Amino acid sequence: MNFRSYIYATTTGCADREATLAIMNAIADRLEVIAARNPALGWQVIPLVEAEDFDDFDVDAQLLAPVTGGRLPALNVNLSFDIDRGVDGDPEIDALLAAHGMVLLTRIPADDPPLAGEA
Repeated sequence: MNFRSYIYATTTGCADREATLAIMNAIADRLEVIAARNPALGWQVIPLVEAEDFDDFDVDAQLLAPVTGGRLPALNVNLSFDIDRGVDGDPEIDALLAAHGMVLLTRIPADDPPLAGEA
């Protein structure tokens, strides 16, 4: 299997636990619909409300720090595409994540051109 993964984060709209969970649910509901028509897509939407959530969900706080600045609450979205089974990426996903202020932090493998702000 050949996978390409993308890790995003945001604090936009994450004013408190309830707001963060509402955004999480909105993103998850839409990704579920998209995944139903794209079997190559795997995804996670992770609410980070307390510092312990990083350990509980096995999320690298340092990786998210350029976006979160250590502030909580925040959201982490992980996407993976099995490129042997389908296309890598989806304009609807891009629009959904942009609408919620999600910032792409890294790609795995990172063999594509650098992300904005990377040297």
